[in-house]
Amino acid sequence: MQNNSKKDIRNQHIVNYKNTIIEVIKNNTNSLVDDDIMSLIRKPPLDSMDLIQSKFLSMAKKNKIVLNSEELNEKIDKYRKDILKLSKELKEIRINELSDKVNAVKLKDNEIIKINKKDFNAINKIIKKTIKEQVIKSLEEEILAKIEQIFPKNVDSSLKEKIIKDMTKYLKKNYLNQLLENIDIKILVKDTTLINSTKELAERYIFSLNNSRLLNDFE
Repeated sequence: MQNNSKKDIRNQHIVNYKNTIIEVIKNNTNSLVDDDIMSLIRKPPLDSMDLIQSKFLSMAKKNKIVLNSEELNEKIDKYRKDILKLSKELKEIRINELSDKVNAVKLKDNEIIKINKKDFNAINKIIKKTIKEQVIKSLEEEILAKIEQIFPKNVDSSLKEKIIKDMTKYLKKNYLNQLLENIDIKILVKDTTLINSTKELAERYIFSLNNSRLLNDFE
């Protein structure tokens, strides 16, 4: 086999290796955003699992008032839709950053592409900041700013003010913190999965590089 031909095949092997890693990054990221993160935002299968709705209704029951459930559901749904719009942006952040890292690597013989825990630090910081800012904004605009619309007209103003104050505190502190903690866990799991997948691809790449007849001068 001529040297140029062997060199071309090796170069194509490197390109295929990089493309495979990038495809794994895309699949891993799509699953993280669509299946994991956004599952925490989407309407749960049971009303009892809806943290925001359940908190509103428990407070109303405790104070012996009946809220407008239709208005409440509408506002929570709009809040959810606002957050779900982030899906494309979040995926682009992670896919672009990690793909750029892969493409920037100049591979020599028997070198591999590594994705380490530290490579996710800046990416995850941006992702979590983006989500947090949008959640706070959407809670404020879609729920808290319109919260009075869910109360009956004859409710005592001081009681309404107290419930609004308690709900505001819950949404901006307990609910937000729990949501972000759950997102942290989802991200950690997918980061670890991607690191391990990249290691497996590296092992296959090196094996092929050293054992393929096309890539070596085997008889």
